[in-house]
Amino acid sequence: MVETHDTVVIGGGQAGLAMSYHLRQRGREHIVLERRRVAERWRTERWDSLRFQLPNAWLALPGKPYAGTDPNGFTHHADVVQFILDYAAEIAAPVRTGVDVTRLSAGDNGGYALDTTAGPIGARHVVLATGPFQRPLIPDYSRAVPPDVYQTEAAHYRNPAELPLGAVLVVGTGNSGCQIADELLRNGRRVFLAVSRHSRAPRRYRGKDIIWWYEQLGRFDVNVDSFPGRRYPPTSIMTGVDGRL
Repeated sequence: MVETHDTVVIGGGQAGLAMSYHLRQRGREHIVLERRRVAERWRTERWDSLRFQLPNAWLALPGKPYAGTDPNGFTHHADVVQFILDYAAEIAAPVRTGVDVTRLSAGDNGGYALDTTAGPIGARHVVLATGPFQRPLIPDYSRAVPPDVYQTEAAHYRNPAELPLGAVLVVGTGNSGCQIADELLRNGRRVFLAVSRHSRAPRRYRGKDIIWWYEQLGRFDVNVDSFPGRRYPPTSIMTGVDGRL
C-alpha cells in the first residue's frame, strides 16, 4: 500500500510552513517534506554578517507577528533561523526532515505520485514551496575567466577575509549582491558592482523605510502583472545593515 495524503507540501522553509499553517486552519490533512532541516538555506547558505534585509517589524509569518523590542532594526540571520524554528513548533507543522523528493508525476487514478528517499507517496494535491533562485545563474563565459581569478556565489560566500587580495566584482544588485558589496567596501576592498537595467527607488523617504511605504500604498496586495512597466519595476537597493542603500 502506498502512503497517501490530501496535500503534500515540498519544502520546509518559511513558505512551506506558512502553507502548513493555512492548511491546518482549514482542516486540511497534509504533510511537509524537507530534504534536509527546517530553514536549511538560512542555516547553511548565508554569509556570516547577513542581516534581515527588511525592518524587524516585517519578520512575521501567518499567526506569528513580530514580538520583539526593535521593530526598526535589522536582525542577524541566526535570529531568523530561530524565528522559523519557533514557528514550526508553535503551529505543530507535520514536517518530515531528511526526505528528498526525487520525482513528481501524475498519479494513476488522478492526483500525484511522489518518489522520495523514504518511499513512494500519493497525494491529491502538491504544493511546491522550494523557493526561488535555488541554483546560481552562472554565465558560460565564466569558464573563460583565468583560473587565478577566484569565483564564488552568494550561497558560498562567508566573509571578506576568505577572498584573495585585490578588487572584487559583484554581479547582481539584488539584496544579496548589495549587502555583500557594502560589506566589502566597509572592509577597504575596491568593489565594482555590475548592475542590469532597472529603475531605482530610495530606501528611505520622510523618515520611513521604503517597505513601510510599499505596505501603506498596497503594493504587496497587487498582482505583479498589474504593475505598469513591470519588466523593470522600481527597485530598492537594500543592504539590511541599518537600512542603508
